[in-house]
Amino acid sequence: MMTEQSKVQLDSNEAAEISTPVPTIAYPLNGTRHALGRVFIEGSCLEGAKVDVLNYDDSKLGSAVVNGKTWYFSRNWDEGVKVVRACQSVAGVPSVSTEQRLFFVAPSLNAPSVTNPKDATRVPEGRILIEGTCTAGAEAVEVLNHDFSVLGKATIKPNGTQWSYSRVWDKGVKHVKVRQILGGKASDPSGQIEFVVQ
Repeated sequence: MMTEQSKVQLDSNEAAEISTPVPTIAYPLNGTRHALGRVFIEGSCLEGAKVDVLNYDDSKLGSAVVNGKTWYFSRNWDEGVKVVRACQSVAGVPSVSTEQRLFFVAPSLNAPSVTNPKDATRVPEGRILIEGTCTAGAEAVEVLNHDFSVLGKATIKPNGTQWSYSRVWDKGVKHVKVRQILGGKASDPSGQIEFVVQ
């Protein structure tokens, strides 16, 4: 008959590993290249968690916006190799950080630009006009979401170097970038902008 089970003392880091699971980073994909400007980082977490985005050395870059079981973080990045991690805390108990997510930020090649709205602006809810410039001879300009999904095709103006796209947006934070089709090939995407529909 066993009279006493052995007890194991856990330090606070080991206890955190056991009690609060690690969040995930879904985007950006590891090793991807992004244009100078905003890069959108997102993942999943526990409902009610506070999520922090961390540098390669676990120093804090900032707090993520949490919506239910998903989180996102957006910021302007300079050129270079970037490495991020994320951690979450629930009821004050932190998780360990995720595995590193590495991505590259570099100037775009042959990318069109977004000139309106400006990054970090607030616009009223409803039909919003997005405008920019493109290379003369562009066959099309595609308006993209943060994850490269196509929101729609822009109308290239008669001068051939400006484009516009309009749609009704609901309230919330929006992320947009564009790419053009030249000679049947897609360009790099432009730098991403973020705007708030209120």
